[in-house]
Amino acid sequence: MLSGEFIMKKIIVSCLVTAVLVTAFWCTMAGYFIGNYIVQFGLERGGEADNPKAPPRAYALLMPPESRQFTKPDEEHEVWKIRSDDGLLLQATHFYPEEDSNRWVIVAHGYGCTQQNSWYIASTYLSMGYHVLTPDLRASGDSEGKFLTMGYMESKDIEHWAAEIVRHYPEAKIALHGVSMGAAAVMLAAASGNLPENVVACIEDSGFTSAYHLLALRLEDSFGLPAFPAMNLLDWRCEHLAGFSLRHAAPIKVMDRVRMPILFIHGEKDTLVPPYMADLLYEACWSPKKEIFLAPDSIHGAASQTAHDAYYKKVVEFLEPCMRDEGMMQ
Repeated sequence: MLSGEFIMKKIIVSCLVTAVLVTAFWCTMAGYFIGNYIVQFGLERGGEADNPKAPPRAYALLMPPESRQFTKPDEEHEVWKIRSDDGLLLQATHFYPEEDSNRWVIVAHGYGCTQQNSWYIASTYLSMGYHVLTPDLRASGDSEGKFLTMGYMESKDIEHWAAEIVRHYPEAKIALHGVSMGAAAVMLAAASGNLPENVVACIEDSGFTSAYHLLALRLEDSFGLPAFPAMNLLDWRCEHLAGFSLRHAAPIKVMDRVRMPILFIHGEKDTLVPPYMADLLYEACWSPKKEIFLAPDSIHGAASQTAHDAYYKKVVEFLEPCMRDEGMMQ
């Protein structure tokens, strides 16, 4: 016959186990709904009810529609279209320089933006005699797609855009130039081993080491939330809703595979993506030709404007040897 003390212990243990299971259940359910909300808020396009092509709501709060005014380069241009690996119809604009050349650059825009945000960079490259391709990255502008992937799938699309240039212009020498999320995309592409040999250089501006760590940092700094378990729950929902893990968008993990010349640029006053991330990426990179340029007094993604002369002086000095006719550099 069981003693009263033993029965009481069983009841206490049973209550504790039940409490833990119930707590775990409700925490999981809370994580499910909160994770869904954050993924949809931060990565799903269509943030404006009357505009299915609008950026995610998180971007729309930072950059309202009335402030999105861009000047299109006057140079001759045409629309290009390709299909992504997963069947999305992607669109870009090819701008012609005044005098034809074999120099090309693909300019990849940042989070929540469209190719229009690349036009101010395109204008400078056009004045330098480059053909410029400005894609709408997936789930942006006139390209199809529902979710941004923080550079992960965008990098594979960059590979296809480079191949499309070579298909039309076999003698092209191509540079990749990405800003913020676009910087993550071009870094991942540079490390992939899938680019045509015509791609001779990479310029990343304001790129992050890892989307996972960047968002963990933002959760801690902006909302006081611990990275664990918030990021685990968020990434779980990201995989189910958007089809990728935030850990996949991690240029820092593949810097040891980069062999082409690469220039790292970052604003010293960047409060969104900390400047130390540029240092970490630079140190992790195994390219035999790598340089880093930190722009004083420049905030996130703005160095090409606030430090225009120094920015493009560095870009020209870096790209010139890569673009000479003495052969491809990889």
